[in-house]
Amino acid sequence: MPLRLALSFVIVATGLVLSTHAFAGDFTVSYAFDSTTRADVARGAMGASNEEGIAKECQYERRCAIKLTKSDLTISLNVERSGSYKVMVFADGGRSLSDGCCYFSGGDRLAERVLTEPLLRLWIYEGQARKRNEYVENIPLGLLYLQFSDLK
Repeated sequence: MPLRLALSFVIVATGLVLSTHAFAGDFTVSYAFDSTTRADVARGAMGASNEEGIAKECQYERRCAIKLTKSDLTISLNVERSGSYKVMVFADGGRSLSDGCCYFSGGDRLAERVLTEPLLRLWIYEGQARKRNEYVENIPLGLLYLQFSDLK
């Protein structure tokens, strides 16, 4: 009887520890991508290729991917929580975009930010990467908004 009770206690305790670990890193990302250009505004076609949504399955220290089908982009992000929340964001273009896609400000392939506010605004560009001290001016594809919530 004591062995059975001890075994039951170990099984329940293990289940509780594993379940809290599985949900401890979850957070939610609401996103929007505004790809409206000046030409779109001039012809009154604003918002035709804008996208928004919510990614609820993201976890700390793991890659979270957001597919923007209208814009043919995949946004990948990773959140580290070591004292503060550090976000790393990558953008990859699909077949409809050139090999020179996708960059952030200054021709960087990666945008890194510390979350001091829940909302991030990142411009995404098409063009070329910066090499050493080279000045790069790329073509803007749009503005990416990422809002983080349920950070634990």
